[in-house]
Amino acid sequence: MVIVPLSRTILDPDPLAGLGSQRSSDGRLLGHFPFPEVSADQLIQVAPGLKAHRDAAEPLLAMQREAAADGVDLRVLSGFRDLALQKQLFFDVKAERNQSAAERAKVSAPPGFSEHSTGLAFDLGDGTRPGTNLKDAFETTPAFAWLERHANRHHFRLSFPKGNRQGVSYEPWHWRFEGSAEALKLFEAARRGAEIR
Repeated sequence: MVIVPLSRTILDPDPLAGLGSQRSSDGRLLGHFPFPEVSADQLIQVAPGLKAHRDAAEPLLAMQREAAADGVDLRVLSGFRDLALQKQLFFDVKAERNQSAAERAKVSAPPGFSEHSTGLAFDLGDGTRPGTNLKDAFETTPAFAWLERHANRHHFRLSFPKGNRQGVSYEPWHWRFEGSAEALKLFEAARRGAEIR
């Protein structure tokens, strides 16, 4: 896996212009660590309109197949997001909901600071309970229970557990792939930040 470090060229034009927040000494912005955007040649389609880093694609699909064999309808709701989409999700929704940057960052990372930009993070849902998609109620679904029992075997980890030190809201649907040395290195700081207070 080739990981491109964040640079000015990747972030031009500056997606953080007008945010009014400063990064902490460990590089975080509003609780989120910086992540590079994976190059397009590293992405594979895993579902209509959804892409994943090639290192995570087959483990994700294998996990989905195993869940199906166990009678669980595990759905991939979101995968790779480029900086432009993350900028829209952060700034446009922030304005629409009249949220401050700090409020918005509790539920959505600023552009350049989203695990989704790596192609290694996914929002997962339960096909039998779509009303729980992207909600805390996802933790009550058969899909979440299955993930708690089996995700580690496929090298997936819950990114934002309850009470995480990053101060990011609990997201039972957001799981990241840590099945390569490069992914482990990339997510090391975030893994420490996700530890429970």
